[in-house]
Amino acid sequence: MSHLSVDSIISAGAYNRLLVDHEASERAVLLDLKRKLLPALSTILNTHGVADSVELHLLHRHFMLQEGEAVVHKTLEIPSCPDLPGTSVDLAKAISCPESVKTALVPLLWMASPNGNLVAYEYGLRGSLGSHEPADASIPLEVWSSFAAAFAAHVHSAGIADIVSLKNKQCINGGEYVAPDMRVLFRLPMVAIDLQPGSGLLESGWEFDAATGPGGGVATDQDQHVTQTRQTTGGTVATYHKVTQRGKHAFNPEEVPLLYTDAMWATAQSKGFWAVNEEVGVAA
Repeated sequence: MSHLSVDSIISAGAYNRLLVDHEASERAVLLDLKRKLLPALSTILNTHGVADSVELHLLHRHFMLQEGEAVVHKTLEIPSCPDLPGTSVDLAKAISCPESVKTALVPLLWMASPNGNLVAYEYGLRGSLGSHEPADASIPLEVWSSFAAAFAAHVHSAGIADIVSLKNKQCINGGEYVAPDMRVLFRLPMVAIDLQPGSGLLESGWEFDAATGPGGGVATDQDQHVTQTRQTTGGTVATYHKVTQRGKHAFNPEEVPLLYTDAMWATAQSKGFWAVNEEVGVAA
């Protein structure tokens, strides 16, 4: 699997076997992943010269796919207004994506396969509004192949292949909200979010400093799941990584400005925004 192109689209069955977000977060905490296990992976990224192109990510899914679908990311640019700065938002959505359009896809997130390679499991779209670019094209294929083998071997031997993946550094980092009924994810830069009481963050992506020694450097959180704590009917407190309403009521306007919410919600439902050609359309 190249870091520049998609050889094949992951099956819905394989994608659906990924741990769902909160399960992956719980397992990462149980293993003390960030402190005990990620530094060695950071060293692998640095020694192979790919740390400027990819970063460590929590391997997880947010919703289920049907066969013939894939999770595809695009960037929404929201312009500024007199009392609010503009921002960039990453939107990811389940769309109909047959093998015939794989040349229009860009690999954005990779996981280690059982045979020792890296396999893309979420993608960007080439040549359209909000499209993503491949990871650094200056990385020679032989360097990427050597890195992929070393990374896959390490995560399998450490028993963490089910919760550690890689992410293209050109993707937007920030806080994630999920609308599971529409199967769409919104990732906003943290500067665009004003967390309110009852909201919290669960780590889902990390970057390390440039240290290449045994310590692997110091981790900085890059991506987080934004959670809301609510009272259940049984009287206990539960944390949900999802929005329960659509449109302007999806997010607390004190936490996410309504201008951003309106733009994100309209774009998530726009067939034109997601289409690449006649063979790629928004999934029902």
